[in-house]
Amino acid sequence: MPREKIEKKKAKEARAQPKPAKGLPEQKVIAPPPKDNWLGWICLAGVIALSFLMSFHTLVDTDIFWHLKTGQIIFETLRVPHQDSYSFTMAGKEWIDSQWLFQLLCYLLYRMDGYRGMIVFAAVLGGLTWVLILAPALRPKKYFSIILFGFISLLCASLRLKLRPEILTFFYIALEIFLLFEFRRGKRWPLYPLPFLLLFWVNSEGLWPIYYVIQGAFLLDEILMLPGWGAGKYLKRLSPLPPRQSALRLLAAMAGSIPFTFINPYGYRGVLFPLTLLREVSSESSFIHQTISDVQSPFLRLPMLDRSIYIALIAMSAVFFLLLFYRRLFYPAALLLWAGFLFLSISALRNVALFAVTAGALSAGMIAENLDREILPLPALKNKLLRFRPAAAAVLLAAVIFFMVDVATSRFFMRNGTHARFGVGALETEYPIGGGQFLKAIMERSGKVTPLKIFADAESSAYYIWMGYPEWKLYFDPRLELYGEKFLETFVTATENPQEFMREDRKWDFDAVALTSFQNRTDLILSLYHDPQWALVYLDGFNVIFIKDQPRLASVITEHRIDFQKGFSGPMPADLTGKWLARDRQCLGYILMILGQPELALPEFEQGVKLIPEDPEMNYYLGWTLNMLQRFAEAKPYLEKSVKGDPKAIWPQIQLGRAYAMTGDTDRGLGIFRSLLERNPYELTACMDIAKVYELILKSPNASEQWQKCWEIYQSNPRAFQPQAEEISQALKRLGKMR
Repeated sequence: MPREKIEKKKAKEARAQPKPAKGLPEQKVIAPPPKDNWLGWICLAGVIALSFLMSFHTLVDTDIFWHLKTGQIIFETLRVPHQDSYSFTMAGKEWIDSQWLFQLLCYLLYRMDGYRGMIVFAAVLGGLTWVLILAPALRPKKYFSIILFGFISLLCASLRLKLRPEILTFFYIALEIFLLFEFRRGKRWPLYPLPFLLLFWVNSEGLWPIYYVIQGAFLLDEILMLPGWGAGKYLKRLSPLPPRQSALRLLAAMAGSIPFTFINPYGYRGVLFPLTLLREVSSESSFIHQTISDVQSPFLRLPMLDRSIYIALIAMSAVFFLLLFYRRLFYPAALLLWAGFLFLSISALRNVALFAVTAGALSAGMIAENLDREILPLPALKNKLLRFRPAAAAVLLAAVIFFMVDVATSRFFMRNGTHARFGVGALETEYPIGGGQFLKAIMERSGKVTPLKIFADAESSAYYIWMGYPEWKLYFDPRLELYGEKFLETFVTATENPQEFMREDRKWDFDAVALTSFQNRTDLILSLYHDPQWALVYLDGFNVIFIKDQPRLASVITEHRIDFQKGFSGPMPADLTGKWLARDRQCLGYILMILGQPELALPEFEQGVKLIPEDPEMNYYLGWTLNMLQRFAEAKPYLEKSVKGDPKAIWPQIQLGRAYAMTGDTDRGLGIFRSLLERNPYELTACMDIAKVYELILKSPNASEQWQKCWEIYQSNPRAFQPQAEEISQALKRLGKMR
């Protein structure tokens, strides 16, 4: 009996081995790899650890606080919201919250361990995602190729590794592809968890239709292998299961998943909701597509290093498909998925991470299916290259260690523009924490919070929902699917145009205004500052708050209105040092300059330069402020450092030219202005500065001719140069050149 069992076991194993398709040459088995498997295990552990570290950083997502508030509401009421209650503009409108499970999970983690619990969860999920991607590397053969793909895909996805529902989609994609590749290896159990994976996906993120796309692509593979199609002449059958059996099982898994799609709080409307999202962002002519950076081309928006890594991943995976094609190892499912997600990533920056996760998981799965097949066209060359695998693995490990240090020191996050900090918490340079806490403190009377209708920008509105709901209601928040494209356009116009804001104010009667992103909203901030109907009550490096002067808020305004004549000291954010504190001081100094307070802005920039002395932008702001205070000699060294650090920036050169001209070095000043005009004949500010030097310093007769040139530049685009029109016309009248 034991002998018979052994023979049956051997026969079963023989049947499970993949057989080459008819008419195709038998592939050579590659030479055994050198005994460097230990290095592969270290690289594998390094990439997984790096995926954990890249997600282990302070909160940076704009939406996270309204997610957190929604999770709290679900926990306390045991109901998922069906109507909007956060805004006063869309109150009562149907709201399909497809991310409710993510929100509830976030709030439960917050209750247990605050921000730390939430961030650790994101980091663990990131680590698990790349465990699934790198799972085929657990076998020693060809470990280097799998780990290299995993490493590049991780770097490519790094910009989106933050606490948002999307990270669950990354995990779900990696898990589904892993299970389907395991099924192709002849295992039955991987199909059983798939419907439950869909159940979680449908209730935690709106991209769940990807589930059917991935499974449908793998089903297509099996259908093409059926005898009736004749594709077996060209495709290599790598699965030990008969194609008919595999196709039927996959089809049964897909059909069995359909009922799970409808297990959501909104029924069929929840199933149709992803179509709404797709319609909003798919059209390049839509206002959402033109306004939101996440849905614009990655080649325009990605930082240079991230763009290079993205291109490298595209090239590596494309070459891999070509090598498979050369060896007649066709993977229709993988190729379709790769091409589809590549198209999505080229169309929108936010999809780059989806492409990276999918490409990494597919590449690892295909490599694992060909552990004993030669893919390179020259086997002899491959055997020689194997000798260098330990050295290549050592270089890869060194790169992993470099990025681990880069992430742990937070330089990685500053360089890619997320401005996160390694560790836990929420920074006051990313959220209006100081402003929100201040507003709540001054609005609390006898244990109750005064109701407010707040006009806030998208960057800060979610935090005010977290701080003040249900007493505080918002004009707008980041739930674009609720507000729609037309309302978004009105909102953006209102934040940039004071006249449009006043029209909306007359319509909705705002109580408070809270704004960030000062450089894009200076016109509105200046308008509110000079409007007696509004009182500036709070200002820091991230947030400015105005309250409308009305009887029920009169006592608050009397007590907290900011009067710069009596002095002002910007609130210092808690737990910030280095570049984060410098960024806060720079933003505060900038808005003080815009409000006409260079004396108060000066110490902010001086502190910023002490924190980051070589930063060109900070040196420019300090030099600009000193010029405003007519301390031109002191401004020169800072402006020189700024121009040296960023030679292409125009405004530091203009300020440096002014500093030279006002300290007696007019030739150098005029040289800078003329150089700018040579490079850009329509640089009106440089033209006007030359005219001012001629008229006010040199008393030259060339002044009138230069002002006339400025007038000609103005006439080339009157709308763009409207702010300078009055000064030019007054100068020409003064010199008798215009009546």
